[in-house]
Amino acid sequence: MTRKRENLLILTLTLVSFVLGTTEYVIVGVLKEIETYMKVSLAAAGALVSGFAIAYAIGTPFAVAFLAKIPRRNSILIGFAVVLALNVLTIFSTTFFSLMIIRIVSAVACGLTISLSISIASDAVNRERRGEAIAWILGGFSIANVLGVPLGTFIGQHLNWSMTFVVTACIGVVPFAFMFRILPRQTMTIAGSFSDQMALFMKPRILLACLIPVLGNSCIFVIFTYITPLLGQSMGIPAGWISVVLLIYGACSILSNWIGAKIAKGDFLPKLKWLFVIQAAIFLGLSFTVSQLWLGLVFLFLIGCLSSSMSAASQLYLFDVSGEIAPNSRPFASTLLPVAANVGIALGSGVGGLAVNLGGVNWVPPVAVILALMAFVITSICQRSIQLKPEGATSPKVDYSIPSTN
Repeated sequence: MTRKRENLLILTLTLVSFVLGTTEYVIVGVLKEIETYMKVSLAAAGALVSGFAIAYAIGTPFAVAFLAKIPRRNSILIGFAVVLALNVLTIFSTTFFSLMIIRIVSAVACGLTISLSISIASDAVNRERRGEAIAWILGGFSIANVLGVPLGTFIGQHLNWSMTFVVTACIGVVPFAFMFRILPRQTMTIAGSFSDQMALFMKPRILLACLIPVLGNSCIFVIFTYITPLLGQSMGIPAGWISVVLLIYGACSILSNWIGAKIAKGDFLPKLKWLFVIQAAIFLGLSFTVSQLWLGLVFLFLIGCLSSSMSAASQLYLFDVSGEIAPNSRPFASTLLPVAANVGIALGSGVGGLAVNLGGVNWVPPVAVILALMAFVITSICQRSIQLKPEGATSPKVDYSIPSTN
């Protein structure tokens, strides 16, 4: 594949991840509208976030294994088509149950699509560009925070909450068309079985390593799930300005990817450990300023600046541990971070819902403090249990890409 074609592939899959990220995250911008339309509580509406994340985490390994014998080109096209179709079908959701079913199935299709995107890009581009390709693809989720969530919030507030998902589907038609042209036609099936994948989740050290992104994402999403009521109810921001604040928050999240790349260099576990301490301090600051407009916004934007900063280091650590103790399961190692991250999203939104029910939306930031400190403890335990060599060490490099079969 020529460099130009590699760039087109990376761009196409980045656009795909943007649509997937918007599909997943935009729900937080229209929770109030769904609450009113469905006549449910805010905490119940928040279950749409945790339900999506749980289905993503549980369903992704099954979907990847179920379609393992189908060429990855076909599987990713099927998965993305299902995402777009279900986004359109939300316009017919008149009950909370029907919307939850659509979100659950969408979650599995999103998990399948992003996992195969990383797999195909890893195999298609030159070896030295694999890290760059994967970084761009995952960066599509940050772009979704910058553009997709504010745009979807604006549409939901001024038209209808379901139109948010319809517009997302229309945008997705563009990368879907590009996928037909740019995806390699000789993408092979995935080597390995479902038992190989499940072996990853049977290892205590891998489970411990997974707790880092679980808790790291939960402390962010306990805030992000209820960011709209925090802005409106606690800080008193008018509804018309909430989409602007979400736009700025999303821009901050792009900076978090750059910070994450810095953290992932060299001996990253000590840096990752102290990142969670910094996050806990910021959450604590928000706890005391949540009812103050400008100070509250400062702390909220600081949260955005660190929102994705632990992802790269967490992925590297999961690769290191799985490559060392479960080499036969390596073809499925790329699913570990998405699964763990969405378990964290479900945990964060679920615990946030309990906090809202017990004491109101102002209880959300203190819960984030506790989760961030728990992430610090787990990372400290991991640091003591395994000594990872810094970048440039002489230990042999391991290829974590999914091998192709003839």
